[in-house]
Amino acid sequence: MAKIVFSNLPMKKELHAFRYVADGQASMQYEGEVIFPVNSVLAKSLKKGEKVKVVLLSKDDPEANSKTNEKIFRAELDRINESVGAEITYVNIMTPFVETRSVHEEILRAVIGEIEEKAEIIADVTYGPKTLPMIMLMALNFAERYFGCRICNVVYGKVNFVDDGSGTGKTKPITPVLYDLAPLCYLNSVINLLECKTPGDALKALDILLKM
Repeated sequence: MAKIVFSNLPMKKELHAFRYVADGQASMQYEGEVIFPVNSVLAKSLKKGEKVKVVLLSKDDPEANSKTNEKIFRAELDRINESVGAEITYVNIMTPFVETRSVHEEILRAVIGEIEEKAEIIADVTYGPKTLPMIMLMALNFAERYFGCRICNVVYGKVNFVDDGSGTGKTKPITPVLYDLAPLCYLNSVINLLECKTPGDALKALDILLKM
């Protein structure tokens, strides 16, 4: 079974490495520090000899930070993989940093074009423009419904920003936490399959789902 990883790349220069604390999922807890949250998950789940395709979503930003950060991502994951021995290949989906319908459709089609039947999928929506998580949700629903894929994790690395104490108004990130948003994808899939005659019926069905 193929493993496919989708990760949005940041467009900023300043990056921080953290030891993320996994919220409620010991299987995601990695004791090392990473810049890219999904690499915490991969550090725990990669297996020797398995084929892994990493699809990086990047933007053509003015200072080419995405291109630089792609190299940093690859170096970080390759370092983790040195002691594992998985067969990792990389794909970069680069699009303009504009939020037009045509670009959104281009990203969606390109992401779906990298999906393989029955694949295990891990996605990271921590970085990138706010539209990318929405596009990724659509792509993951498509992958689950039509390609029979299993959505293993949808990773989000959260930090709090506090004053850095320099008196300049700058902030620093603290208390990194790693969340898995995959349940939201599955909930969205189920909601799309509901057939209710009235808004009241729909609300009752939703309340039942939320209690499960």
